Amino acid sequence: MTSDPFETAAVNEYQRSLNDIGKLKSTLAPLQKSYQRFDKIIATSIEDSPTKPACKAGCFYCCYYKVEVKAHEMLLIHEHMQKKLSAELRSQILECAKANAELIRSFTAQEHLSTNLKCPFLIENQCSIYEARPFRCRSFHAVQVDGCEASYNNPSDFTIATELIPDVSHYSDALSQGFEAAAMDAGFDHRTYDLNTALLEVFEDPAIEKRYKRGKKAFKTAIEVVDAEE
Repeated sequence: MTSDPFETAAVNEYQRSLNDIGKLKSTLAPLQKSYQRFDKIIATSIEDSPTKPACKAGCFYCCYYKVEVKAHEMLLIHEHMQKKLSAELRSQILECAKANAELIRSFTAQEHLSTNLKCPFLIENQCSIYEARPFRCRSFHAVQVDGCEASYNNPSDFTIATELIPDVSHYSDALSQGFEAAAMDAGFDHRTYDLNTALLEVFEDPAIEKRYKRGKKAFKTAIEVVDAEE
């Protein structure tokens, strides 16, 4: 067994998630369990750190950053919205996503990164799907608000650094990668999608979950995000 705590966390999460997925033949309930383990480990890591995050309710700067999701994350968000949010709120969220998607489809990758777009789930400076928010959002714990605010005010300035808590950041990466590797090895779609266009499609196409369960490409019209190295 490795002595690296982050590698150990990744391996443990991979094994537990793969076991859960195998038993349930789905990733949604296992993803919820993974989120719960993630939140506990990150909370402990923050407690053990001499540096604390500046993040708090009502701080919204990071909610204008570009966000990407995996198919299982969007499917869980869809389920959460259907069960927990009113029809009126769902409509408000989808209208924002539609406006964002129209802009995003006209952007280059560089323009998307350098443009502030309000997350469709940001309602009155609060996350409306906080319990079901994706790994990318759960992983963000800034030490200083100043960097977030500066990036928000100058989105095209990529020299602005956001200081994070190192151990918290490493655990976040390890745990999210552990689950994602388990989902991929179980044969599920492991592609990365733009949040706004995936959100619109998941409400328009009821066959997405069926394709996902069959190991097919879940989303047909959402923007697929491809790493530069691929």
